Amino acid sequence: MGLGDVVSVLETYRGREKTLRTLQYGLLFLTPAARDSPSTKAVLEAISAQVGGVRVILRLFDDLSMLQYSKEVLRQSKGKDWIVRWLEVANIVVDQLFFPVEHLAWARDVKILRGSSSSLWHASLLLWAASLVLTILRSLRKISLMQQNNVRLAAEEKERQEEKYETELLTIIMHAADLLNALNWLPNRPWSKPFPVWQVRSQRTWRPWHLPFPLWQVGVFGLVSSLIGFQKLIQPRL
Repeated sequence: MGLGDVVSVLETYRGREKTLRTLQYGLLFLTPAARDSPSTKAVLEAISAQVGGVRVILRLFDDLSMLQYSKEVLRQSKGKDWIVRWLEVANIVVDQLFFPVEHLAWARDVKILRGSSSSLWHASLLLWAASLVLTILRSLRKISLMQQNNVRLAAEEKERQEEKYETELLTIIMHAADLLNALNWLPNRPWSKPFPVWQVRSQRTWRPWHLPFPLWQVGVFGLVSSLIGFQKLIQPRL
């Protein structure tokens, strides 16, 4: 990838967003290197938080593009497997709910609206996790359908099918990494009556949001997801 390709990626909204995301999680991944320097570690965490804040602000402008994307998905869903179609519809509903909830949380953070933002951030986190689960299930279903139809395909079609298979597999890995972080960030009691057994902290029970990941591990999962997303973005340009 030459300088011109880098510039053309950074000139696009998605390119900048992916770059900021990679930077945000990359800084968290580097925190163990500053273990002996608390001030450096604090700087890395602060910059990462600021970059994350920039991404939240950029998402304020995502509503119309998300609406357009949703309309295109619904238009193209005719003739698809019914499970894939309904997973896509459910995913669209969840995503359309996510953006206004996050916008309201941000508005409360910056005091445009009154009230605490914590419940809204928790709600947006749950919606994000639900969206990730639905996307993973959809990709798993697509892979299952491809495996069922693979026997009847010609050699050239099998090669194209293999590319689609790899794309869906990368999608699963990317969203699974994000899902681990989403589970990690969930509050201790996201529901009024959560699963009682999971509330017990002992050597035999482990709950990702009860024993939070260290920052570097959050960085690893986020970096894996971001790099796969970057690869998907630039692949058509190569």
